[in-house]
Amino acid sequence: MAKKRTLADLIRDEVEQTSLFDTEIYSGGYSPDWAIDIGSCVPQKEVTHEPTHEPKLFAWIQTYWVSRRGTKHQYYRFCYLKTPGKIGSCVRVHLPGGNTNSDRANLLKEKVEKAIALGTSPQEIIALIAGR
Repeated sequence: MAKKRTLADLIRDEVEQTSLFDTEIYSGGYSPDWAIDIGSCVPQKEVTHEPTHEPKLFAWIQTYWVSRRGTKHQYYRFCYLKTPGKIGSCVRVHLPGGNTNSDRANLLKEKVEKAIALGTSPQEIIALIAGR
């Protein structure tokens, strides 16, 4: 069983520990063999990092189901985040041209996927979907 320590014991131990790392000891020009010259480790000029790529566009193609008269139909829609990281900022735009079995819908889906891969803005992709 561990010995109970009083508050005075804890304070005394803390003072002893901090005195081990007292830097005033070395201010008189004394430099032991193990001391590191910190000045040589610090870069002379502060390095600034510029981003090497554009920020990621948070956009994708999604399939969704609609049930009519007991039968399910699957369609495509374009989704993107207005403000990434915020809940409820997802905008969904239906891709016209019929369900997922339609050649027209699949062609438009491929066009939108290529535009997403190229980093096209969501507004331009919506204009592409609208046919403008």
